[in-house]
Amino acid sequence: AVVSTQSTGGSSGSGDVTHGQMVLGIVLILLAQLVSASQMVIEEIFIKKHNVPPVQVVGMEGCFGVLFMSLLVLPICYFAPSTGPMKSLHDDAIDALAQMYNRWPIMIFGLMYLLSIAFYNFFGLSVTKSLTAVHRTLIDACRTILVWAIDLFIHYAITTDYGEKFDMTYGFLQLGGFVMLLLGTLLYNEIIYIACIASPRPPAGSGYTEISADFEGSQLPLDGSLRIG
Repeated sequence: AVVSTQSTGGSSGSGDVTHGQMVLGIVLILLAQLVSASQMVIEEIFIKKHNVPPVQVVGMEGCFGVLFMSLLVLPICYFAPSTGPMKSLHDDAIDALAQMYNRWPIMIFGLMYLLSIAFYNFFGLSVTKSLTAVHRTLIDACRTILVWAIDLFIHYAITTDYGEKFDMTYGFLQLGGFVMLLLGTLLYNEIIYIACIASPRPPAGSGYTEISADFEGSQLPLDGSLRIG
């Protein structure tokens, strides 16, 4: 939400885009996030409740994705009329295949992209199997921090023609949002502990050991006395 506020109020982006269109784009992104969250929940159900291997889930998603894109999405993008100034197609899949056939670097990068996405989904589902989908989501959200940092590095360290310039008006708001995201991820995964914030588990060395046999949610100090948490 903080980063979205920065996007609507910041000066970056095309001057032809109105604030209403930016808000509409953010709403569509939120709806897409809802669909993505539903996908992760369903994946966790398949992996943990039905004991489906992560490799099989990735393969099933890949097969259904190819069918859905080939039979529905790409034909719609190809035949749907465009209202842009160039009157071009929304997505010319045939031209993309021709470019891949005629230029081997495009083919190689396309194959590398497919492999990276396959391994990315497999590792993500492995995290879901070992922990939960929430852990995977929080870890995955930290990618935006890395992308933003690389954009800033390219702009200020390599060339000003690329990357992203730090917005002195709203950039600190965006930085605060990323700090909150990183801090929440570290707290949820119990990598760090802040004494003033309630934690589901006591910090190491606090003198308390969790017990769950007869006292659910209770903790037993090392001296033998009982503390109800």
